Amino acid sequence: MDLPNKLEKKLKSIISFLEGKKVIVAFSGGVDSSLLAFLSEKYAKETLLITEKSLLYPDEEIEEAKRFANSYNINHLIINRDPLIDGTFKNNPKNRCYICKTGLYNDIIKIKESKNFDIILDGSNIDDLSDYRPGMQALQELNICTPYIDFNINKEEIREISKFYNLEVQSKPSMACFSSRIPYNQIIDEEKLEMIREGEKFLKKTFNLKQLRVRLHDEKLARIEVLSKDIPTILNNENFKRITNKFKKLGFYYITIDLEGYRSGSLNEILNLEDK
Repeated sequence: MDLPNKLEKKLKSIISFLEGKKVIVAFSGGVDSSLLAFLSEKYAKETLLITEKSLLYPDEEIEEAKRFANSYNINHLIINRDPLIDGTFKNNPKNRCYICKTGLYNDIIKIKESKNFDIILDGSNIDDLSDYRPGMQALQELNICTPYIDFNINKEEIREISKFYNLEVQSKPSMACFSSRIPYNQIIDEEKLEMIREGEKFLKKTFNLKQLRVRLHDEKLARIEVLSKDIPTILNNENFKRITNKFKKLGFYYITIDLEGYRSGSLNEILNLEDK
């Protein structure tokens, strides 16, 4: 497999940028950060992957991140964080992501300085600029490098380059932290995050679903988003009972299926309405 000339030039730009540097990659284990990790290990002077472990992410994501790092023999550090310590974050304002990113990257900056690394990489890509992403402000303020944005690379191109290098993560679904399942200005707490975590784990395992979200609204209402093609998979009375029984045990009062299906950042749709 060969890359198109335009994409090959972008890849060479990233490689040139990495060469000779000591690099820290903020590593979630998703396709974006995994490709950066691979390229950095291959071309940079030294690479360290840093993964956040907290209530905001599934345990299986941490395990997948470990496996990837081990498979390519890349130095990997897992840091434990509790974003709920920050009362402002718990209040879930519209700039929640900014608050969280600022805390995380300040922790990574301390490690960078103590270990004398040159740069920190974040896997945000140009597609992220089309949605409301207050975390981008934190990256800019803290001088975190975003090579995909700097070299105009989108998600599809990241997957294409990952396929070129035969990375297993090339088709891995996008993942966002569990706090993104809770509408702005509704309190984030450990109970809600656990309900979301266990609800999504149940749906993935029971129905073999790869991409979904459980959004938690007021009155403990679950709004389940699955890919449009997967909606028929769960549309029968037997499955409704299985889902209802499980979700009520988890603490949900009401359980709904979103007929529009999964879409990234659906809780930002209300922001667009408010702006009109």
